[in-house]
Amino acid sequence: MVPPLRPPRPRSPATGGPLRRAAIPLLAVAFMVASAVAVLLFDTSKTDLDVFFWPSAEIALHGHPLLVYTLRAGPYPNANGPVSLLPLGLVVAVINALGWQDSMRLRDALTVGVFAVFSLLMAHEALLAIEAGRGRGREARGTAGGAAGRETRGEAGRGAGRGRLTRRLLIAAVFLLAPPLWVALVGFGHIEEPLELWLILLGVRLLGRGRTVWAGICLGLAVMTKSVSAVCLIPLLVALLFDRRVRSAAALAGAAVLTAAAVITPFLLANRSGVVYSLMTYRGDLPIVGGSLWVAFLGSAWDGFVQHSDALLFAGAAVVLSVAALAWRPRGGWGTPRVYGLLAVAAACVPMLAKTSWPYYLLDPYAFAAIWWLGRPGRLVSWRLAVPLLLAAGDIVLAAIEPTLPLPAGPGAVVGIAASAGMALVIALLFGLSGTAPGDPAGKGGERGSGVTSPAGGGQAAVPGSAVP
Repeated sequence: MVPPLRPPRPRSPATGGPLRRAAIPLLAVAFMVASAVAVLLFDTSKTDLDVFFWPSAEIALHGHPLLVYTLRAGPYPNANGPVSLLPLGLVVAVINALGWQDSMRLRDALTVGVFAVFSLLMAHEALLAIEAGRGRGREARGTAGGAAGRETRGEAGRGAGRGRLTRRLLIAAVFLLAPPLWVALVGFGHIEEPLELWLILLGVRLLGRGRTVWAGICLGLAVMTKSVSAVCLIPLLVALLFDRRVRSAAALAGAAVLTAAAVITPFLLANRSGVVYSLMTYRGDLPIVGGSLWVAFLGSAWDGFVQHSDALLFAGAAVVLSVAALAWRPRGGWGTPRVYGLLAVAAACVPMLAKTSWPYYLLDPYAFAAIWWLGRPGRLVSWRLAVPLLLAAGDIVLAAIEPTLPLPAGPGAVVGIAASAGMALVIALLFGLSGTAPGDPAGKGGERGSGVTSPAGGGQAAVPGSAVP
């Protein structure tokens, strides 16, 4: 007897057709091309890519890779770690082989276009954290293997695939089209910023999967990509200590320190004075230039302390505010809003209290605040949206006002005070919106769909982005 023919299984909109399968790669290439074109259209003057990053890579390519910290542009050195110089060196080698090294705009466009890969990786990690926070991926995995799970997957494949793809693209656009990202890359040539953010987000996700050492390695590499990102270690360590995970905190800090030491030690052995000046002591020798409230205190008793110790100010503020947030709402696990709210607060302390604050400093707090906003269950259009909007708008205004510093004394003081006040408002909103602190995922502890789970071997909750049930 011939069995009855079954009707053909409907093809999933998420996977049906070559065009749909190729949509993401095509959009990724389009973003890289758009990044390069934006430089050709808007990059009309030298940026830090031309003044610091490119010459440092040239030094390495000319046979002196451990002497990149001999570079000086006036009193300014290359003040970031060497990690970003590795991919940049490959780009420089290709451009030099093509004979395009003398065309500044062309080489900048190609460099920013290639480094757009790290912007895509950063957006991908942000998407994973957001989906974990909203509970989608975790709920789907929790029902796998049962009839309900099969029904859910079938329905998603038939009817929700297109909507899920659209939703993911819209979330990615929040990061890839963000004004702070474009100001940092095109306006100032800071190609290391997306790489640094990707490493931080990856480190947080690995921490949630119980891979504390690997998380510390990623965070150590982030510090060796952009030195000031060390401030992001503060809220993570404070949160671990509040959760009584002392061994995890020690492992995270130890792995980060050892990784940073392993990266920088060869450079120290080859050029100790240059490395120490570039990454440590030069900051204290520079004057207060502008972009924060301290420009209004020039000539006061605070002047000397701020000039030599502003890093202590913003790092100390990050410690105090992290402790305050967690003391206010000590429970709630490691949900997305808790972790990324804390990271946003710590990152906002840098532009708020640094003696000289540039518009591209706002990219880190923007990225963390956007995850804090989107990673909460419930409506996306809420007052929490005000935080990333305020950072994006502030970045546009500061980029228009502060293409170069210092500004004249009067306007400089007004702009600096307003910029620091804006960062203080961001921190206040992170604490106060909806009656929750940055340390609370949904106002009442671990709310359903917040992405909070218990990691293996402990009673504490996992960091968002975890793929481990």
